[in-house]
Amino acid sequence: MSTLTETPQLVSRTSSLPSYCSATELPSSSVVNLTELSPGTRLSNSPPTYDDATARSFSNASIRPPPNTPDSRSSDSSPSRAGECFTPTVQFQIESSGKHWLSLPRGTRPDPIPVFRVEEGRWNCSTPAYRSLRFSRSDNSCILIRGDDAAQMPVCTTLYRFGPGKPPVFRLPNENSSLHGSAVVTEICEEDSDLQIRSKSLTSRTQVLKTPCGTFRWRYASRKERAAVDGADTLLICELVQQAIPANGMKTEEKASRVAQLVRGEKTRTPGTGRTTAGNGGRLMMDLFRWTDLKNGGKDTVECLIVASCICMLKKEVDRRRMHQLMAVGAGVAIIA
Repeated sequence: MSTLTETPQLVSRTSSLPSYCSATELPSSSVVNLTELSPGTRLSNSPPTYDDATARSFSNASIRPPPNTPDSRSSDSSPSRAGECFTPTVQFQIESSGKHWLSLPRGTRPDPIPVFRVEEGRWNCSTPAYRSLRFSRSDNSCILIRGDDAAQMPVCTTLYRFGPGKPPVFRLPNENSSLHGSAVVTEICEEDSDLQIRSKSLTSRTQVLKTPCGTFRWRYASRKERAAVDGADTLLICELVQQAIPANGMKTEEKASRVAQLVRGEKTRTPGTGRTTAGNGGRLMMDLFRWTDLKNGGKDTVECLIVASCICMLKKEVDRRRMHQLMAVGAGVAIIA
């Protein structure tokens, strides 16, 4: 009978739950090495390991480019409008006095316009890289010469013709030409060699110049574009306009890339001129990298055309200022009468 009474007590003690320490202290033979388990032994509903989860997330993220990379930007966005992809390779300082508001509505004096090459923010005032020469106060026709050329051989000639429908033309020198000075200005250019700079529309200040090196377009920057350039009160932009064929091949699209800009501000404008001065000089920046490999002086030709067309834009500002002055004088005379 004593044995029967001891048996229930033994069963009741063994059926109780084990303590925390006894459950964790397993024998070494019962320890399972997780690294020895094959992939098939893992349950289907178990969470993935850290390496698998991060590998899948990285592979999915690498398919899509970051939001600010060139691949993620739309193909029709213009880099010139966004102010990107413009790295100046050469800079010039144009010194032009322009025309003030409080002045007579007549032509400016035919003073030479020096163009200095800027290196590390400085330039040599004694020797300009180019000089623009006029020979008459009533005529805007001029020649662009090298600053150190005593013979004054023109590298580009700008001819102004009187009358509507006659835009200014640029004439590059011929290899066999020996003319220089004012004789080149009075020479009648052949129509097939004229490079005309035309207005985009009757009321637009944008000018388009078609050359063998490409089609260039000068325009005034928007407020947002001016804010992107440090110290720019006035910003003139020169773009290279190209016709691009889209992927679908349906209709050609216009692609414009900035190749030059004229910055006029407190630190870059010609001394003695102000923010409201028309036709004053400033800092001309160019990106001529795409023409570096051209032979027969193609890079120098583009540089001369950009300088000459920039000076032409300044002269157009002076012409508009004179027109506004004449309109103001005419309105005053009409009020008095």
